Amino acid sequence: MLVTWLLVGVAAVRATPTPGAEHAPTPPTEHVPSSSVQDDHKYYKLSVYQNDVLKTFDENFIDMEAAEIKAGLSDTMVGAETISPLFPFPFYGHVVEDFYITTHGFLSLSPRLHDYIYKTQYIAPLRIKLDPSRSNSSTISVLSLPDRLTVEWSNVSVMAEAEHPSGGSFTFQVTIRPNGDIVFVYIEVQPVLTTAALYDHEPVAGISDAFLLHGSELHLYNKINIDNIDINTRTVAVFQALPTCVSQTTCDQCSDLRQSSNFSCVWCQAAGHCSDGADRKREHWNNNECHLSNSTTCDAKSHNEWRHSSFEAQPLLQTSTSTIVSAVISSVLIIILLIIFVAFVYLYGIYNEDTLVGRHIKRLKQSYEQFGGAAAKMTSLELGKKKSQAKAKAKSKPVSEFVNPHPMATNNNVITASM
Repeated sequence: MLVTWLLVGVAAVRATPTPGAEHAPTPPTEHVPSSSVQDDHKYYKLSVYQNDVLKTFDENFIDMEAAEIKAGLSDTMVGAETISPLFPFPFYGHVVEDFYITTHGFLSLSPRLHDYIYKTQYIAPLRIKLDPSRSNSSTISVLSLPDRLTVEWSNVSVMAEAEHPSGGSFTFQVTIRPNGDIVFVYIEVQPVLTTAALYDHEPVAGISDAFLLHGSELHLYNKINIDNIDINTRTVAVFQALPTCVSQTTCDQCSDLRQSSNFSCVWCQAAGHCSDGADRKREHWNNNECHLSNSTTCDAKSHNEWRHSSFEAQPLLQTSTSTIVSAVISSVLIIILLIIFVAFVYLYGIYNEDTLVGRHIKRLKQSYEQFGGAAAKMTSLELGKKKSQAKAKAKSKPVSEFVNPHPMATNNNVITASM
């Protein structure tokens, strides 16, 4: 069967240890790594040092003689165990109280175990399919101190079905510190791995984080990888933690970081924290509708202006109400004045019949009496006929009585009749 190989260092042969130095094999002649590599990211500054340059290996290597050996993990092919450091550890700015040590060369900072813990939310010095149970000399140990916590995978081999024919074991450490810094120390690394030993053909070392939505959706927002070619024996990788939005506790700090970094931090008063939308508090951010209401400035002037605007809204409302009331009162007064004026003109005409107004009122009064007024002598009158015609008709016998041609046929208040 054809097997594809992956080179961790660009070397075709395995490194040969230097006599008397068990953990310091000479790098392959085909590749002499650079002394150091630095890469600035938003969340961390990554520095990779080779061959103990600047004494980085000696200074960061941790003696694990007093460490606690995790027997359960050391005898397990696939497993994880919870560990709690003696200090709150900020990971991507989020304070983590505990996490999982896995047999496969990485720490899982997921809130709980699941099938995809190798995908994100990890600190991975060597994230490959290791099997500590293959050898009695393989151990996973922990040294927990107030100022640091170190985990070491020692003499651990790859799973039998994924191992390179040349064999060999791996020994490496990860150390975390209260300020958020992370250090990988590679004590012994084999130069070649099979692709079967990898997770999804991805780089074997780095850190990653994601936020959780709806209880099950993981959204990856950052990943920092170390190139496989840079991972060799006596390599040291340092992740120096940088300030993040979510680690800022006040609006002023949030605004300052926005101005001094690549983060687009905004402060949400409802949620009570600073964010750029990419952190583990994203769901809390969404629930408080912080994407609709947030602030990029925190100066006293802007707050005062907002408060004044709020307080001025009430007088404006009162002024508007007063205007409406005044308009209504004015209209009523005008109507009353018109009524008084009409009444005055009418009375003036009644008592002064010789005037123009009096004669006009007299004609109106006569018309009113003619068409059924209270003083009229006629009891009925058909519209459109003169008085004489009405009297003549009263003396003669009616030709026909009024008959509704459609008995009981009505449409609301309308009656259909034939004259």
